[in-house]
Amino acid sequence: MTGPGLGFDVLRDASPEREASERALAAAGVRLPLPHRTGWALARRRITSRYVALRAPSGAYAGAFTVDAAVSRALPGYRLLRVERFGEALAGALWPAAVDALATIARQPRVLRLTVEVFSRDAAARTRLGTLLAQAGFRQVGIVRNWDRTLALDLQPAEPELLASFSQSARQGIRSVSKAPVKVCPIDDVQLGDRLEALSRETFARTGGRYRALWDWAGVIALSRLAPDAARLVGLFRTDRDGPEALLGFAWGWWNGQSASYFAGASARPRDLRVQIGQPLLWDLIVWAKRAGAAWFDLGGVSAGSARSGDPVGGISDFKRTFSKEIAEVAEDWTLEAHRVPARLAALVSSGAAWLSRMGGR
Repeated sequence: MTGPGLGFDVLRDASPEREASERALAAAGVRLPLPHRTGWALARRRITSRYVALRAPSGAYAGAFTVDAAVSRALPGYRLLRVERFGEALAGALWPAAVDALATIARQPRVLRLTVEVFSRDAAARTRLGTLLAQAGFRQVGIVRNWDRTLALDLQPAEPELLASFSQSARQGIRSVSKAPVKVCPIDDVQLGDRLEALSRETFARTGGRYRALWDWAGVIALSRLAPDAARLVGLFRTDRDGPEALLGFAWGWWNGQSASYFAGASARPRDLRVQIGQPLLWDLIVWAKRAGAAWFDLGGVSAGSARSGDPVGGISDFKRTFSKEIAEVAEDWTLEAHRVPARLAALVSSGAAWLSRMGGR
């Protein structure tokens, strides 16, 4: 039991109990974020997940969230836990009980660290959640894993008004698909997983970024088929080619609870076609989010720089600014290391490994 009259159950992924909880919450109008849906572990490499279902005094399900678990490389046998997109889909009355449940889980044996991504465009909501987490022993992390500031697009206007609000280059890019042998459509063939991985590596190489193979793209495709109201994986395909190489680019969108985010994407650079790849894919996600009932669209983070400033992701930020220029603070990471001795040992091992890596590179 946790909180005044509230309890929680920890359920296995894809268990009948979990699926029953999701159905009950959906019937009550609660649409869980993508990382809290059945099958989420399909998308992430080397993780398992547990589902925390909050129960009202009547026994009815009142809310839920998923806790990801990965084995610590620094201290095998211990687990690193993380909760993505925490806040938007939980009613404020449930926050104290949810934080109590998180603190209980963080103090279980063999848990090295639990990190919570507080996600909300509402500064007051982030402040209240942060206060509750701090009272439970969590501390705010200086650098977030995903992004803390983004470009936000209000989805209240009609679709023609939204389109008209974009820059001329964005509108031209969206319309460019009508002049080339290409089409935009969902990616539903799991055999395209290797192509998504190749496009991701190619795109990171162009920007000079360090690519981390976090996602099982075949699993992402399967998850997007499983939860189409929470995930949108869309691609731009050549109609004059067959096979995986026909896929020129992709974009992946997440449902967050009240908003939707562009989370990941990549593209090729075909030499024989004059077509914009990113703009029509992003427009598809924006339309999906609006029709799904999102209040606003998160363009997936933004840096302060531009392509001309030498910022390695400045060009991507410039691209996103063609859709919106409204900057919003949206996220904070909070962490709890309840078992101090193993946490300090893991930190020493990690810092030693980093030092050896630097020395080896000389």
